[in-house]
Amino acid sequence: MILLIIPMLSDAQRWRHERMSVYAGVGTNFFLGDLGGGTKDASHYFSLRDIDWIYTRPVFSAGIRYRILRDLAVKPTVSYARLRADDAQSGSYGRQSRNLWFRTNLWEAGAQFEYFFIKEKSLGRYTFSSYRGMNKLSAYVSLGGGGFYYNPKTESVRGAKDWVALRPMQNEGVSYSSFAGYMSLGLGMKYKLNERWALGLDISNRYTTTDYLDDAHDSYIAKGNGYDDRHLVSVIDDSGNVTVTDQLAPPYPAGKTMRGDPAYNDAYLFTIVTGYYKINSVFSMPKY
Repeated sequence: MILLIIPMLSDAQRWRHERMSVYAGVGTNFFLGDLGGGTKDASHYFSLRDIDWIYTRPVFSAGIRYRILRDLAVKPTVSYARLRADDAQSGSYGRQSRNLWFRTNLWEAGAQFEYFFIKEKSLGRYTFSSYRGMNKLSAYVSLGGGGFYYNPKTESVRGAKDWVALRPMQNEGVSYSSFAGYMSLGLGMKYKLNERWALGLDISNRYTTTDYLDDAHDSYIAKGNGYDDRHLVSVIDDSGNVTVTDQLAPPYPAGKTMRGDPAYNDAYLFTIVTGYYKINSVFSMPKY
């Protein structure tokens, strides 16, 4: 009985000496907004139906992680991502009719709190191999927020690789900021490789305070501005060839002549594989 209690007592104290880690991660992002998407009108947040898998783009992140309590940590983070969407890739005939596309570089800074519902434990130096195996895996839910910079652009002509900033054009007759905030909600897990290194997987959705990540929010500014005349359908086949037809399609959303849906702000989803390195893992314990 004493031998079973000793590991538990040591773990209860050990985390206090192993609070801080540095980390870096790489993964993918998906844009969830007005442009691109699936076969229906835009859905939002965690809806998989609206993800454009062909426009998966990279995200890179780095920061520190500090354990406030044994099962609660805070993780300040800086990230870079490129978001992109294109109506031509959507399965929605109405979106193809709208025929808008964009991309933006996104620079993000924020923090998230992680609560471990599968407890994070220290790797003790004990002979109980099954106990050591249980220690390696932990899982958490996360909640956080922060801010980001973005600058949506589009090609002057599709395929020309001449990207032009959209914000100065005021396509809907309004001016919006290049800075916005976000709230994140997610799930994650960690797997300890040894006393210093660990691997993690983090999936989190960013709910933003703006509907202009893709420059599309509400209605066209007026007829004759060059944007409300994009009624031809542009389709890209499996080989990447673009075909433009003269067949009219229903407006987007159904029955409305709009560039976007003002009812929801834009969102984006991060899936990141992370490497952790513990920078203060020295803790002297007796060996058994």
